Amino acid sequence: MAPLLNLYSFFYFGLCLVSGIAFAYFMSRKEDLTPTFRGLLIPLACLFIWSVAWSICNSFVAPWTAYVFVFLKNPAILIMGVSTSHLAFGFQENGFPRWKAWSLRIHILLATLAILANGTGFFFREIQFDPKMEFYVPNQHSSSHIVQLSILSIAGVLCLILGHTILALTVKFFKFQGSKKRNTGGFLLAILGIISLAFADILVDLNYFSKPTFLFLLTNLTVIIMTILVLVSLNQETIPSTVGFKIMTFNLTVLYLILSIVANFLFNRFRADFQNEMSREKHSIKTQLELGSTYPFVYLTELVIDIQNQNFRINKTDHTAKIIKKFQDRPATFESFKLESFSSDPNGIYWTSDFHAKNHHFFIAIPYIEYRNTVHQTVVWLIVTLLFSLFTIFMLYPVLHKTSIVYPLTRLLAGIRKMQAGDLFVTVKVSSRDEIGELSNSFNEMISIVRDARLQLEQKIEERTLSLNQTILELRETQEQLLQAERMSTLGKIAASVAHEINNPLAAIKGSVQFIKDGQSFGTNQNKSANDLLAEKFIAEFKDQKRSEVTSRFKRKKELIAFFKSKSIPDPISLADTCFDFKMEVVPEEYQQLFDTEEGKLTFQSQLNEFVIGFHLGIIETAVERASKIVFALKHHSYSGPKESQKLLSLKEGIDSVLSMYSTSWKQNIEIDWKVEGDPVILGHADELVQVWTNLIYNSIQACPKEGGKIRILLKDEQTEALVLIEDNGKGIPEEILPRIFEPFFTTKELGMGTGLGLSIVQKIIENHNGNIHVESEPGKTLFTIRIPLAKS
Repeated sequence: MAPLLNLYSFFYFGLCLVSGIAFAYFMSRKEDLTPTFRGLLIPLACLFIWSVAWSICNSFVAPWTAYVFVFLKNPAILIMGVSTSHLAFGFQENGFPRWKAWSLRIHILLATLAILANGTGFFFREIQFDPKMEFYVPNQHSSSHIVQLSILSIAGVLCLILGHTILALTVKFFKFQGSKKRNTGGFLLAILGIISLAFADILVDLNYFSKPTFLFLLTNLTVIIMTILVLVSLNQETIPSTVGFKIMTFNLTVLYLILSIVANFLFNRFRADFQNEMSREKHSIKTQLELGSTYPFVYLTELVIDIQNQNFRINKTDHTAKIIKKFQDRPATFESFKLESFSSDPNGIYWTSDFHAKNHHFFIAIPYIEYRNTVHQTVVWLIVTLLFSLFTIFMLYPVLHKTSIVYPLTRLLAGIRKMQAGDLFVTVKVSSRDEIGELSNSFNEMISIVRDARLQLEQKIEERTLSLNQTILELRETQEQLLQAERMSTLGKIAASVAHEINNPLAAIKGSVQFIKDGQSFGTNQNKSANDLLAEKFIAEFKDQKRSEVTSRFKRKKELIAFFKSKSIPDPISLADTCFDFKMEVVPEEYQQLFDTEEGKLTFQSQLNEFVIGFHLGIIETAVERASKIVFALKHHSYSGPKESQKLLSLKEGIDSVLSMYSTSWKQNIEIDWKVEGDPVILGHADELVQVWTNLIYNSIQACPKEGGKIRILLKDEQTEALVLIEDNGKGIPEEILPRIFEPFFTTKELGMGTGLGLSIVQKIIENHNGNIHVESEPGKTLFTIRIPLAKS
């Protein structure tokens, strides 16, 4: 069925456009939104669906639109109310968490009950054409109080939800100050508008309010409310937005409101003209009948009935005589025309009126579809005008806003980002003498001052760097000597007993560290004061903070020391050093109140000390873990597992697991050619063999060149043994050190990159499995050959 648009089709088409643009914008920035404001996407999506439902209902004259009205439009508005309420609790800050959680549960329950009640009541109501709304809806009135309650359930529950939301926003409004209070006031105003519309809907359902007036207010106030919500949301510090998008949103809203007012004026004028035209035709027919014409000449009229004689004077659609009986007892409407539906077919909808001629009562009917076709053309023209106006605004946008506002701000922002990246020779072009021009001039002066300070700092840093490099060289020489002495003194002759003795203190250290951590955790779970929470939040905010540039770090440190001195903190330099060690280079304004009282200062220093202790406990844990790994390597070098603990193993599965487990952590641009001929099964220890494949493949990857590296791995099932070949195209192993690669503690890697135990452990594990390992190497090719007896042999 082809659509037949009316005036409200234009209103809701515009609303679909506005809400759709806002939803698409926020979806494109979804990753940048805070979790709280991601909830704004749900109200926008519901508003879009709600607008689409209204557009469908107003654009088609068919009984099925009643299902869209009840099962799409009503649930959408309730879900929008629940999600808007949930968003309001997280607005500006996520306050009242328990109130928020319980409210969400209750609102969802009420909304679900209202949707079920309204949907159930739908099947007890007759679908009919509503002459005021001009589309098919279920009967809005019923003698049954239960059915009438189901009709009012949607608007009633929406009023309850939004009333509760207003209460929460009012509490926040009186709690906040400054910009937060203003933004909360805007949000509160929008919610008040929505609840006013919901209350008006109840009055409409109770016949206390005109439906056409309600629909006009509904569409225009909805756009205004949605625009307030979007602009208020965009003004939050946590919401990414652009000046251009805010300007376009405002322009789009103004354009839509202007066109909607013009459309309403045109619609009322058109309807009045059509009423006048129908009245003229009625008087023309009356005149012809009074002059004695039996079958008058008509233009719009499809049906003229003589009620008194019960016959047709005009019957274009071949109605039967039964239809005359329907109008014998109907109240006459002599003054104006009204809409009536004679059947469920849209062609049975007429503008009807009555008149007397020659002492006879006549009934006249003009098809509603003809009127709707004329309105359809006007609405299509309005929609085309709206789209063309939008296109014009987008085309003029660079001239109206970008040149004078967006581009200067973009240049200034680019200069700031270059300065943050370390470019202190950047300047911003000044293209005007307004506020943006003054801001650009101030930026150029500021960066000149920073550039001079940087030159002085660089000289001091260079002097310190020379001294530090000399100290590092001395430390490296000392460290190398100590490592060499350690290797010579521990050749692994008593590795098993030493490993056992070492594990005991390591376990004690690890247990003590965990005990201290548990004590810290227990202490932090006690009743916390506001200062404790503020101090914890301050320290946590800088955990993942990147360090600032070296050029600005000294200046920030001086500022931090000066701040601590101003707060009369003992030993401010030591405290500033500790803060800088953990990336806390500034004290944001919201945390400065912590240092206004002695209790706050002590709380911060206590929390900082606990954080420092936790940091060093982590270092101890890391050191213990590394020591444990070395002990594990020593034990494997000197100890072979018992035969009875060996199991049947698939070598293919073991190598596959190593390749998949470590694929993301190995070098890129290396091709691994992995081929299998058969699936050999051996008797052995899975964890030990995984260590073998990990060491050999990892060594091959490190040996490969950065570009064009290739590793070939072949697993072959021979008659009595499994053959594994691992080959790489690295630079190879020098011939003079090839015989020593399986010696304990022998390594060719850089200092600190290996212990020299990897290949030694590999050889020991292979021998424990009654196998052997052989290596061949030349420049561009290194091949390890491993042979292990099969389980069946």
